Amino acid sequence: MSFKVFVLYSYPNDRLFVGYTKSLTDYMITMNVMKSNNPLYEFRPWTLIHMELFEDEDEAMVREGFLKQEMGQDYIRREILPMFDFH
Repeated sequence: MSFKVFVLYSYPNDRLFVGYTKSLTDYMITMNVMKSNNPLYEFRPWTLIHMELFEDEDEAMVREGFLKQEMGQDYIRREILPMFDFH
């Protein structure tokens, strides 16, 4: 079974969300149909901008941790976000 490390982007709010899961489809539905008491509710809609596959959960967790750090966030904004046109 593979694990997916993913990056979601909220264009209206210029917010990034990094996570990992076994089922990205279920996660995307949850992120965009969440209840208003969820702290991420106000940043909807979320768009998938990046995904990496890992066979090992520990490797996925390490990569997720990197992407959540300042250096990882800089990488996302410098290398991944420019590939998209949200305007």
